[in-house]
Parts: sequence; C-alpha cells; structure tokens
Amino acid sequence: MAKQKGRAFLVKISDGAAGFTVFGGMTSKSLKINGERIDATTPDPTTPEGIMWRETLAGAKSVDASGDITLVGDAAEARAVTIAMGDPGTDDFEIVVPGVGTFAGTFSVDLEFGDDGKATASISLASTGAVTFTAF
Repeated sequence: MAKQKGRAFLVKISDGAAGFTVFGGMTSKSLKINGERIDATTPDPTTPEGIMWRETLAGAKSVDASGDITLVGDAAEARAVTIAMGDPGTDDFEIVVPGVGTFAGTFSVDLEFGDDGKATASISLASTGAVTFTAF
C-alpha cells in the first residue's frame, strides 16, 4: 500500500435521510476487523485417544473503530450525541480509511468529551450487523 496521510481517516454519520455527513477527522485511531473463530474440535470416534487437530467454524465477524476526533460541525456533533443517548444507541456510519476503502454499516457509538484547553472528543464505534467494504 502506498503511503497515505493518516489525517484523511474520516468518520461519516448518517444525516437521518439518505446520505452521510462528515462527523470528524480522527487524529489518533484504530480499526479492528475481527473474524472470530469457534473451536469445533472433536476426537476421532474410532481412536478417541489419538491426536486431535483443531477444527474451527466461522464465528462472529465485527468491525470496531476508535480514536480521538476533530469535530467539524455542530449538527453532526448533536446528531452523534442524540444517537449515543438514544435507545438502542446505534445508527449508520461510514469509516473512511485512506488508501484502503470505506467500511459502512450500523454501529453503536460511545462518545467522550474533554477539555485540555480546547474542546476534544473521543469516539468508539462497534458494528452491530453486517458491514460492507468498498475498496478505493
């Protein structure tokens, strides 16, 4: 993968209609794609004392993203707080990873606001259903 500017890592939030608006650019970030496996190892019934090789089945898949975020607009910020405070606390998001692609789906959202001389925010997103990936 070619070098990319990490500051281009964006979180977009559903505008409540049919589109997305930029919620903010992440200044420190991580994205985790998990393809959890389920151990389905069973002994051979004809030689139960024999060597067992691990067998796995596809399990739960998930995408999680977190980081510090530079907010870009009051409307998107208010929408994210409304989602986080709501029940079930989920909505549609797009996570744009530079040089890789866009991950889109329904995510639960956790927000943390702080003040270190300027307003700061951290966001954690956890997928709550299927996530689509569109490569650049």
